[in-house]
Amino acid sequence: MTDSFPWDKIRKDFKITKNYTYFHSAGMSPIPEPVFKTITKAYERLYEAGDVDFHRDLEQSEVLLQKIGDHLNTSSENLALLPNTSLAMSMVALSMQRSLHMPFSILSKEDEFPATHIPFEYQGIPVKYVAPENGRYPVERILDQIDESTRAVVCSHVQYSTGFRQDLEALGKALKEKDLLFVVNATQGFPFFPIDLEKMYIDVMVASLHKWGCAGHVGSLMYTSEAYRERFPAPVAGWMSVRPPEGEYILTSKGDPVRIHPHAAQYQFGTSNLQSVLGLKAAMSYMEEIGFENIRRRILELVTETIASLSQLEDVEILSPHSHAGEQSGILSINLKGKNNEACVGHLEGKGIITAMRDGNIRVSCNIFNNSEDIELLTEEIRHFMKS
Repeated sequence: MTDSFPWDKIRKDFKITKNYTYFHSAGMSPIPEPVFKTITKAYERLYEAGDVDFHRDLEQSEVLLQKIGDHLNTSSENLALLPNTSLAMSMVALSMQRSLHMPFSILSKEDEFPATHIPFEYQGIPVKYVAPENGRYPVERILDQIDESTRAVVCSHVQYSTGFRQDLEALGKALKEKDLLFVVNATQGFPFFPIDLEKMYIDVMVASLHKWGCAGHVGSLMYTSEAYRERFPAPVAGWMSVRPPEGEYILTSKGDPVRIHPHAAQYQFGTSNLQSVLGLKAAMSYMEEIGFENIRRRILELVTETIASLSQLEDVEILSPHSHAGEQSGILSINLKGKNNEACVGHLEGKGIITAMRDGNIRVSCNIFNNSEDIELLTEEIRHFMKS
């Protein structure tokens, strides 16, 4: 249990707790004070010194990727930071379209966030969708939908609406045996739900970092295995994704053959917001100091407490699957029978309680700065709304 951990001290690091009762980290997590100070200092240096620290900041982004690589059991050479998940998935769709013989299809899930499947649909790649079973996606149910045209399974680790958490190890092993690509959107689980990229046989992983990364809009992490890049090289290139001549920093010659980097830097098409990247580095260090296992346990404890509290209210339906071990996340979806869910979200916001509407239901997401008082307030205001 995490009861003895100084969560009250952690809560004070998040100024948002003074202004709102915030259950919306699945939309965007607020940043703690140490991250805010890091980003502010980085922009202050930009204000005072312009481009002077560019190369030093670029080196720190490499340190960040090494830290994340250790966290995911992979080399930093397999990691890159892209502007967003939709772009990362589009790179995968374009590469598959260029390298695979048509016709082929991919398999995904009905509950997926649009960034997971739209890039493939837009490129004309047929996408088949697995229907959930009471909000769950057992591995066998996914495998049953694979046919001779299937070349990849593209799905989320955690479903953005229901919070269902997929068993990536079992699914990855089964897909490896079938020689199918495994593409994972880890946005709603990274960085505190463990992912072992090697053990799970993941070929591509992307994760939007503004959800649970506690660093604001810093972009999306993209992992590609070496075997994947050899078979599906980046379909576009920029000045930072190509190899310059020996001893040079930039490829300036014209008309010569362009060779992209063999490692994941081939996806680093150009410059990025290094000030935000420094914020993400500080956020990873902040969470690492707390302990990812502590964070995971705390979040799951809060979700369990929220379920227990809301279950006491008549006509409140818990939609998120929570009876199977290992399938819970920080996300909880509920429905108010006989009441307008959207009106309830508005009512809660009027009381300073921030939730969200997803798929017509109320989404509540718990984070490490939440506490029992937040849950009691949420429950009480939903009770008041139900009686109105």
